[in-house]
Amino acid sequence: MLKLKGSIKISGDKSISHRALIFASLSTGKVKISNLLESDDVMRTLNVLRELGIKIIKKGSNWLVYGNGTGGYMQPSQVLDCGNSGTTSRLMIGAVSSNPINCTFIGDKSLSKRSMSRLTIFLEKMGAEIKLTKKDFLPLQVSGDVNLIPMEHVMEKASAQVKSAIILSAVNLRGKTKIIEKRNTRDHTERLMSYLKIKFKKKILNKRSSLIELNGPYEIKPRDIIVASDPSSAAFFLVGALILPKSNIILKNIAINKTRIAFIDVLKKMGGKINVKKTKTVSGEDIGDIYASYSSLKGIEIQSTLSPYLIDEYPILSIAASQANGTTIMKGLSELRHKESDRIKSITKNLSKLGFNVVSKNENIIIKGSKKIKINNQKQIKTYGDHRIAMSFAILGLLYKDNLVIDNEACISISYPNFRDHLKKLTSLY
Repeated sequence: MLKLKGSIKISGDKSISHRALIFASLSTGKVKISNLLESDDVMRTLNVLRELGIKIIKKGSNWLVYGNGTGGYMQPSQVLDCGNSGTTSRLMIGAVSSNPINCTFIGDKSLSKRSMSRLTIFLEKMGAEIKLTKKDFLPLQVSGDVNLIPMEHVMEKASAQVKSAIILSAVNLRGKTKIIEKRNTRDHTERLMSYLKIKFKKKILNKRSSLIELNGPYEIKPRDIIVASDPSSAAFFLVGALILPKSNIILKNIAINKTRIAFIDVLKKMGGKINVKKTKTVSGEDIGDIYASYSSLKGIEIQSTLSPYLIDEYPILSIAASQANGTTIMKGLSELRHKESDRIKSITKNLSKLGFNVVSKNENIIIKGSKKIKINNQKQIKTYGDHRIAMSFAILGLLYKDNLVIDNEACISISYPNFRDHLKKLTSLY
């Protein structure tokens, strides 16, 4: 029987890497970024910034970004290709909207099916001219304007990307911009702004809601950024350790931001033996080491209020649920339909194909765990081009002597190019 043993350092966090590049581009000088995730998605943001006149070079293992200030993007000479990256498209649409330039954003087939109007509705209220394909999708044209109207935005739907895009537009606007989140989301943008000494106010309105206020325009002074390691990437190995007998691993220098490690609380409630030890703070983010070992898991109910904090981890949590005693109910997953794939469909179809009892009902997923399922012949996993589906089922495959064949392993490079190498270091298979 396979097991996971040992210690690795996970690659840089994807969400922080995107934001580090963009804020560095808005600064007034040279910024060194360490531990940047060099995935397909992050490289899309890097290349879009280059098209906008930002000088970015690699020196050793670090990246140097020469910022042009908050109003410093130049007119691009070609379309801005975001590939599969929703973060690139949404954050950069926000960032360019308050620059006096015209930009056309495109994406791959998957990204071109993902809604952009949920962001552009806010930018258009401010006065940005935006043309969408079929009123919702890429390709999209933005006519930026430094004189957009700073105003109050009420976000009914939780989205860290939309919030961050509005913030990136607001840093170049004269006057006060207010953003009210009805449901709080991940706060990497705010943490990085605090580290970069960008003055803003954040007020907690109630347990689930908060207000962010910016008063621009800002001059962002250059400050070197260290990217913490990615907890969402760590989640795959943590679940692997919990479901593979005799496993025991340590993952180091992981971002332990509370808005990113809600999945650990979920796994602990399932009976997972996981310990988190904070070690230090880097570039505004708390980081620490995470220890995990084989555990007897039990099914639980995961409330919809947690969904904004688990959006990337539901696929691997579904793998944990498949190996738990009893039934796991994941509630309020409508946002999963708008990710790299319809993840409700991707999770349920693949688990059902393998013989697990899983159904989706009213935007919930219900999984009855079973360790008795045998897979003696090769079964193909359909990833739908979704990197997190591919990695999740690669972890499940460790239980079945590699009888699970991933139909598109290449998509893993979207977020975690070193996934297989790191898995090899931790498993006794190789």
